[in-house]
Amino acid sequence: MATCGIGTQTTNPATDRFIRVLRWTFSRDTESLVCELGLTGDDSAYQLRIDPPWNPTGVAVECFDDAMSAFQRHAMIERVLLDDGWTLECFESTRIER
Repeated sequence: MATCGIGTQTTNPATDRFIRVLRWTFSRDTESLVCELGLTGDDSAYQLRIDPPWNPTGVAVECFDDAMSAFQRHAMIERVLLDDGWTLECFESTRIER
């Protein structure tokens, strides 16, 4: 597993126009799947996004009220992927502008 990029910048939340996004990239053969976790635009919830949509229900974005629930869901997805032959290629933590 490679770490693609980790930022450790201190910011002032009162003036910060950026949000932290965690991104996991999985691969299997020639396929690639990205799982991304970040806050919604209004900071009211956490969004877990999967691209391309992998969930059999067709849901590509799930929302959670708290970080723990979002991380638990990510762990469930990751376990299924690993059990199905996927490998974690990359993890990155980046800041993106709102």
